[in-house]
Amino acid sequence: MDYEHLKKAIKLLTNATQDLEYIVREATTNKVNNQTIETAKETLEKAMAEMSAAVNPPVINHIPDKFLAKAEKLGIPLDDIEVIVAISEHHPSQLLAVLAEIENRAENIRRRREYFLFRLPEMPIEKLGSRLPIFKATDLNWPEQTISKEYREAIKAKYKIDRLMKERPYSRISFFAKIQIAEQNLSQSQPGENNSDLDEEIPF
Repeated sequence: MDYEHLKKAIKLLTNATQDLEYIVREATTNKVNNQTIETAKETLEKAMAEMSAAVNPPVINHIPDKFLAKAEKLGIPLDDIEVIVAISEHHPSQLLAVLAEIENRAENIRRRREYFLFRLPEMPIEKLGSRLPIFKATDLNWPEQTISKEYREAIKAKYKIDRLMKERPYSRISFFAKIQIAEQNLSQSQPGENNSDLDEEIPF
């Protein structure tokens, strides 16, 4: 039990009680009353955070330092007991999500602390890091035992590897070989000769 947090909670509760007693005791305008009630409400929320910290001291060592640095950069007060308790009670992915939301909407968010406390519990818990499968060097090693000849032959027969490895009759190699032969025949022919027979041999 951390009694220092309890002392702070008692002080906050006393202040909130005095504000509410003032509203009841004094006849003021509704606008002033509403503002005082909102202030008392925020004070009570801080008192609740202090009491929670007294029973379960907030621990944020599960949060990466870069996340905390980003929160501080965005104006989230890390010395605020409510903020610390909220961070300690939520997953790092939730913290990262709400910080990204605040960063993207920074111009439209005036009270970032309040927005942070309100949105943090609503963020879904997700797996951090890359979602792609992680391969290790051992995953790329060949098996230590050699594959038997019978197993290789079965694989070759199943996928018809021998047929795929045969040269196709109209492959690029044979096609260009025919072009080369045609060019040689043309270069050996005499000027003025009838090349009609050679034209028939050209494969295009």
